[in-house]
Amino acid sequence: MMTSTPAAPRAERRTRLLGGASFAFAALTGCAAGTTAERLATSAAPMDIAQLCRPEAIEAVAATLSTKVTIREIPNGPKLTGGTKLIAATDRLPAYCQITGSYVTNPATGKTANFLATLPVNWNGKYLQLGCSGSCGVLLMNNPAAPPITITAQGYPGQILEKGYATFGNDLGHIATGGALSMDWAIKGPGKIDEEGLIDFNYRADQVMARMGKEFTRAFYAQASGAPPKITRSYFNGCSQGGREALVAASRFPEEFDGIIAGSPAISFADIGFQVGGAAVATLRSSDAAVSAPLMALVGKTVTQQCDALDGLSDGLIQNPAACDFKPERDLPLCDGSNAGQCFTKAQTQSVSALLSAAVDEKGAMVQPGYSVSEPAADFSPTKRPADLGNPVPWTPGDAGSGYWGLAEGVLATLAHRNDPAFRLRSIFSYGTGGRSGMDGFHTIVPQSEVALARSVLGRGSPRAADMGGLMRSRTKLILYHNLSDQVLTPYMSINFYKRLAALHGGYSRVQRTARLFTLPGTAHCGMAGVGPANFDAMGALESWVEHGAAPNALLARQNDPKTTIVTMGKVDWSKPAIRTMPLCKFPEMARYKGAGDVKDAANWACKAGDTSMLQIGQSGRQAGVTD
Repeated sequence: MMTSTPAAPRAERRTRLLGGASFAFAALTGCAAGTTAERLATSAAPMDIAQLCRPEAIEAVAATLSTKVTIREIPNGPKLTGGTKLIAATDRLPAYCQITGSYVTNPATGKTANFLATLPVNWNGKYLQLGCSGSCGVLLMNNPAAPPITITAQGYPGQILEKGYATFGNDLGHIATGGALSMDWAIKGPGKIDEEGLIDFNYRADQVMARMGKEFTRAFYAQASGAPPKITRSYFNGCSQGGREALVAASRFPEEFDGIIAGSPAISFADIGFQVGGAAVATLRSSDAAVSAPLMALVGKTVTQQCDALDGLSDGLIQNPAACDFKPERDLPLCDGSNAGQCFTKAQTQSVSALLSAAVDEKGAMVQPGYSVSEPAADFSPTKRPADLGNPVPWTPGDAGSGYWGLAEGVLATLAHRNDPAFRLRSIFSYGTGGRSGMDGFHTIVPQSEVALARSVLGRGSPRAADMGGLMRSRTKLILYHNLSDQVLTPYMSINFYKRLAALHGGYSRVQRTARLFTLPGTAHCGMAGVGPANFDAMGALESWVEHGAAPNALLARQNDPKTTIVTMGKVDWSKPAIRTMPLCKFPEMARYKGAGDVKDAANWACKAGDTSMLQIGQSGRQAGVTD
């Protein structure tokens, strides 16, 4: 049990000062709301979780469900012998039952998906569905008992269990066979893919689980009460792939959830493939086109010097990178023989431009926005250079040093072209300058026909603002957030999506009744790294909005160890004070420093109602394809 600290009252006051932002900052600084024993002591009849979690009891539960469910150990999740395991209570966490198995997603074909259920003794009457990560196929990032859950769901480790949620996650109907972004699971042979698996991946595995998971939850806890209890609230939470799943739920079956959180979503895998594939191939155009990590760091330093003060304060954070006027071909120092190691060839500036610029079709229509200029990463630039730069197949599947190529190949060659052995992905990319709407730098060009094909195959799993009518008419609430230095999924996907949503539904004030967007300056994909505060209580904010009508005007974010990764997440000491805190304003507002006090203290920042600073677009935003 974490003990209270003197900082707690001040943290609580900050929460109030941030305009109703719901953030369990006290818990993050060591003020959890009582021990497990204290919470359970308030229950009139504490349940015997050991009895409920017996294998024969779980089998009996599964037998009652309308969806066919098989309880078993699965190869891509926590190893639970027989598919069940009781985890005993600790001084901080309640006892809980974890269950794995499979469920039928299509009765006509017998297609299944694997799942993980986590059912705590202190059940709060609520259901929470957790999204996946990468191309899915592994039950890890949607395991509330695993340290990486803070990447998927934000908050702090164990928070979901402490709150008492019954949680379910699935593998989107396949078992991962390659890297995190590999689509190898879909390959069934030359010219053949798993069509049923593609449907599960697009939307069906989540849609079926939304019903199965709630039915399973009621049947499980009915063992203790003798009658199926009511689920009082139902939520969905995910980041990255899970963010895409969340938006798919919001667009296709919002009635299944009272509230949805979509973090840094991969809104359109089809469109992402064109931009990242083009960025990777751009580095092969000549022997001097590759961009090293040190050179990308120099890009970042140049951008910071040029753009940091645009928000009124030089503090290392660029609040609105789209407002920058950075242009690689113009602003990066060219090599002249006297600045070795601190300069760029023309080809290298063009490679950087291809990363930061939108991919367009041959008629100039935007296909996918470019990346943010703030804290740019070298991930796109392959570290493994093919011996023949003109090779039509520059990298073989699974090449670890291929940069973003693997994602593009999986989405476009494997899924869109259904593993056609004659298709050569590299052949679809060309490059040019000039264009419309300010997208006049060096950028990727792809054929309209390829775009139409990819969207037709992946369209059912690619949510559009135009598909959100059902959500906007419902009582379901949506919190959308995106890291502004996201090096994997450009934040401009979410910003353009939200702008379109506002245009379709009466403007920002109208849309904010149902859906709110928050952007996180200086933070990398799903908050795993960066120079800015990246962690916040997403579930607390959504609960306050759905259950108490307190819409979040700002979210209080904290910065942990900036070196945190998926691997080191479990080693973060959450009892230590945050390195920095600040408010995340609802879009299009931007956080402003009040002019006095520690810039790393959220109390010295404010979100001004009616502010539209995040709508400002400079050269960088226009080049990246940020819409007006």
